[in-house]
Amino acid sequence: MTDVFTELRKHAGGAHPQKAKLNVVLAAITDVIYERRANGDRSAAITPTEYFAALMTALDAASDSHRQEVAQLLSMVLPEVPAPVLRGKFSAVSRCLSTVLQEAGDDAALLRSASACLAQALLAQEPSAAAWARPELLRSFQLLLTMAMDTRPKVRKAGHKWTMDVLELHAARGCDALSTHIASFAENVFASSKDGKDGQRLVLLVAFLKLALPLLQRKVVASLVTPLAKFLDANSKTLRLVTYEALDALSAAPESQLAADALRKLVCAVLDAQSSGTLEAQGGPVAIYAVRIPSQALVRLAGVNSEVARELLPRVVAAVCSHFASENDRVQRQSARSLMDILKACLSPETLETEGYFEDVTRVLTSLQSLTSLRFQGAWNHVFPFIAELFRFYGPASRPSLEPILVTCCELHEAADQLPQQQQGGKSAQALSKLFALAAGAAVEALGPRAFLEIIPIDHPTEIVSEQRAWLLPVFRDALRASQRGGEIAFFADVVLPMARACEAGAREANVTPLQAKNLQTRAIQLWSLFPSVCARAVDIDTHFKKVAKVLASAMADKRYPELRLAVCQGLQGLVKRTRALQKSVARRYHEETDDVEVDDAEVEDDEEEEEPMDEAKLARDRAALAKFSGRYVPLLLSFVEELDPEKDAERAQVLLDTLEGFASLAEAELISTTFKKVMQKLLEATTEAKRLEADGATGKRSIKLKQTAHAQMALALALLAHVDDANVALLYRVIKPYLLDDADAPMQKRSYAALVAICDSHPKFLSEESQLQDLTRAICESLLTCSVPAKKMRLRVLAHLIRALQAQPATDGLAEKELVPNLVGEIMLCTKEANGKAREAAFELLVAMATLLRARDPQNGIMEFMQMVLGGLAARTPHMRSAAVICLSRLVFEFGREDPSIAQAMPSLLKTVLMLLHEKAREVIKSVIGFMKLGIAVLPKEQLEEFLPDIINGLLVWIGESKNRFRAKTRIILIKLCRKFGYEHVAALVPEEDRALIRHIKKTKEREDKKKSELAAEAAERRAAKKNKDSFEEFMADSDDEGDAEDDEAAAMQVLKRKKDLHKKQKGGKVIREDEDDIVDFLDDNAAVKNIFSAQRGGRGDDDDSDEEFQMTKDGRMIIPGGEDDAMDGASDSDDEDKIKQDVASQLQRMGLNNNKNDKAGRSKRKRGGDDDGGNGREYRAKKAGGDMKKKGKLEPYAYIPLDPKLMAKRNKREAVTRYGGSVGKRRGNK
Repeated sequence: MTDVFTELRKHAGGAHPQKAKLNVVLAAITDVIYERRANGDRSAAITPTEYFAALMTALDAASDSHRQEVAQLLSMVLPEVPAPVLRGKFSAVSRCLSTVLQEAGDDAALLRSASACLAQALLAQEPSAAAWARPELLRSFQLLLTMAMDTRPKVRKAGHKWTMDVLELHAARGCDALSTHIASFAENVFASSKDGKDGQRLVLLVAFLKLALPLLQRKVVASLVTPLAKFLDANSKTLRLVTYEALDALSAAPESQLAADALRKLVCAVLDAQSSGTLEAQGGPVAIYAVRIPSQALVRLAGVNSEVARELLPRVVAAVCSHFASENDRVQRQSARSLMDILKACLSPETLETEGYFEDVTRVLTSLQSLTSLRFQGAWNHVFPFIAELFRFYGPASRPSLEPILVTCCELHEAADQLPQQQQGGKSAQALSKLFALAAGAAVEALGPRAFLEIIPIDHPTEIVSEQRAWLLPVFRDALRASQRGGEIAFFADVVLPMARACEAGAREANVTPLQAKNLQTRAIQLWSLFPSVCARAVDIDTHFKKVAKVLASAMADKRYPELRLAVCQGLQGLVKRTRALQKSVARRYHEETDDVEVDDAEVEDDEEEEEPMDEAKLARDRAALAKFSGRYVPLLLSFVEELDPEKDAERAQVLLDTLEGFASLAEAELISTTFKKVMQKLLEATTEAKRLEADGATGKRSIKLKQTAHAQMALALALLAHVDDANVALLYRVIKPYLLDDADAPMQKRSYAALVAICDSHPKFLSEESQLQDLTRAICESLLTCSVPAKKMRLRVLAHLIRALQAQPATDGLAEKELVPNLVGEIMLCTKEANGKAREAAFELLVAMATLLRARDPQNGIMEFMQMVLGGLAARTPHMRSAAVICLSRLVFEFGREDPSIAQAMPSLLKTVLMLLHEKAREVIKSVIGFMKLGIAVLPKEQLEEFLPDIINGLLVWIGESKNRFRAKTRIILIKLCRKFGYEHVAALVPEEDRALIRHIKKTKEREDKKKSELAAEAAERRAAKKNKDSFEEFMADSDDEGDAEDDEAAAMQVLKRKKDLHKKQKGGKVIREDEDDIVDFLDDNAAVKNIFSAQRGGRGDDDDSDEEFQMTKDGRMIIPGGEDDAMDGASDSDDEDKIKQDVASQLQRMGLNNNKNDKAGRSKRKRGGDDDGGNGREYRAKKAGGDMKKKGKLEPYAYIPLDPKLMAKRNKREAVTRYGGSVGKRRGNK
């Protein structure tokens, strides 16, 4: 059994007087316990019950000078005492503690300790009505209630804590004995304060009820709501504020027990107080409560009694809407949030649709309509997002009830330029238009485009598309794409398409001016831009696509409107993607129902469709409707791609190719096969003719045109490749194979490699045949020297496929060992030095895959054979290749060094070989060697590494000097690691005499840091250990008020004085109240100012800071600000080494005279004293025997820094400014 005072005993004889005093008392109690035992047995551990008996005896007989210590020790041991013991001895315990509390007087620390003991005893009692009928229990609880009403903050806080703990226990067990007692206690206080007397006691009671009300029983809460509501319009601002806080806590707490009648009274009380006009005088905090309380209560009332809630709904909505007129942004935000919660709970879409004409609903709608008036213009940035959310919630039920709001939104948008701007915080017309468009877009999503146009038509008797309503076209485009209802091709065919045709026809009329024709053409393109949005979630593909299919083909072929081709293709892509996504969703459901875990979720589209009712027959009809026209679209799209140059028109070509690929997936296999063969034929014809012209020396336009044709055909082949059979795949491979060896046409070679990647991705069988695999392997090996730079990325992907295919093949012919790996390892090594990060990572992955392949083929020697291949790069002629070889060795050792013993055995020879490169002059080689050296130090045991120490140190010291290619940071880190591993003396013995100062500096720096870290860690560990026991003495020591806490109180007082001084000195920095978005500043809390006021200049900290471990404190009361995470890390981290380097740089700057800390300190001290700032006004450069300035050795050029101080602009400081800076500012020419 562990001793409950183990932590306390650690502080025996310590510097803290209160802890030392506690240990003295504890020692005396311990001796008494041992004396009481038979024969003075000291071997057995003291039980909590023994401590309890001894401490109770001591507390009953203790003098006033030791009562606090005994009570504090008792409070620490009571949680460990068995509950039956406390129940049986409660009468004696309560009698003793009651006497202590009554005699404590002004001793706040004793009050807190004794109340903790009493509360622990009460918590041990059975929470039942029969048990709590005993008078001594209620008398004891009354003592805690009295403490909760104490005027001293710390005593009151302790009273709150213990009463809440007891109440929480009773609420969890359903015992209402304490609820009745608290109600009687509150009624007595209310009765004694009827005439406005004892206002402070009333405030303290309401503050207590703020915590207690959510834990009280239903009947008690109902009886307390009415008297509390009377204080909502009290004369005292503090009383009003705490009352609102209490009622807000009651309505917000989900565990609070509120009957329907109590909720109705609560809502009416707050509304009545609002109508009395007391809110305006109170300001923002009460206004937020006045919005939140009735809304929370009404939402809860709707769940209990919907009829009563419906009666109160119009009044509550009107009251909440009135708060939008507030200038406080938080009040406006809370009003919008509360209003939405109210309507969702009390007015469902079904109710709005069927009872929208009822009087109460009409009153609600009138209040909502009023929000669009100019009176609430200051809150429109919250009003119109709320209206948008309203439309989305009610959906189709918004019509006709919300039609007036929609009409007003559109009218405001059309008159946005004429709206008056607010005097403060006014928004521009553009910003207002965005708000109106947001609401209109939500209405389109909710009602659908047809219903919206019935309310807000965009046509005009004299115009095809009204100029005033043209802003709705972009709104429609965005809303249709985001709508969950799904788009209708019928809407596009019946409404949009006729308007687009009319605009196009109007542009061709003879009496139309060029400007009008241009505008009409623009309108036609805007209308066509709705097509992709309609197709994104189209629901009528099977029935209406055939109506627009021919029109779409004509639009794509219309050369007068090239923009239409992209718009139509994007729409067609949307239709194909939708059918594909639904098809995959059906497949996933099937696999889930059959528990097939082999389904590949990686194929799911990025824009996953939400779950929706799935009709497989409907899906089949949709795909059939699209496939019916694939025979027309595929040739058409092919012709469009052939017209473009895939290099210059890459984006447009990609859109066409994606559309072609989509319809190829729907078309018949025979059509795609025939089309693919035609593409291959055109490709061969173009390439053959181009080669013939090159052979003849003709390089004119004809040759360029043929190359473009070949590129286009290759792009078409890639688009069709996923949907062709194996014979066509083999045909494509035969066509592209010669281009792997021909780097004359780099774009074509890149596409050939891309085709190989596509073949491997979409046709896995291609590499499963051994003959095909061998042929591709040889082709890849032969094309090593002919690969162009643009094709390298695709070539690496092909190699990755090859390696995976070889891993799957049995080791029969040794193809990988004999041809592929030896021929390609050099290329992979060079690719690890590419500038492209993704290419480097792909090369490293391929390097590891090759090593894995060879190890799988030959577990004994495979990995070392591969290492020998890489080692061959160290003998390369170029530094680039040698650097790549070292990098690859590092990666291989990192990947396989821990699991392969052969690498561990070869590591000494590898390190010896690599160290020979330290004497090179190429910087990239040295950088790679240093990296490998760090790896060797980590991998090799100390005994094997020791023989390389001289070579490592001598090689490093060459690069730590002053040369331009020095690696001071990296080499210092390695030296530090060596010093930690072998000791400073051993390393210093190997370092030349002129460089040993560096080792001494590293040692001293490390010792200082270790000492500082150990001190900080010890203090932190001490605090953490003290906080482990929730009810330990540290909790009481932190807030102690007695004389034993003099040292803490003095430190706390100094902190408060310093804070006040800073507040006085830094008024220009500004102080702001820190407010959470939805929380109210509790002004009743005595620490509110300390917790909520902070300097705007420093900026606020996050809310997740620890209360006690925020900063370390020295013995003299100064705070230690930690430097960051690195300071708390282990001593072996490299971040510490970087800190040493920074200190080195700072010391070097100081030696150069660029960072004189002494001068800085002197300057700061002078500024604090109000003296002249001689450090920056140029006086140190003043010549002593002549006029002007004088340059000093080792200093900067003469300069003067004059800070702009607004104080010196005042008339009374003018003379001081002239005197202070007169010597630093030269006279202007012409002035005397």
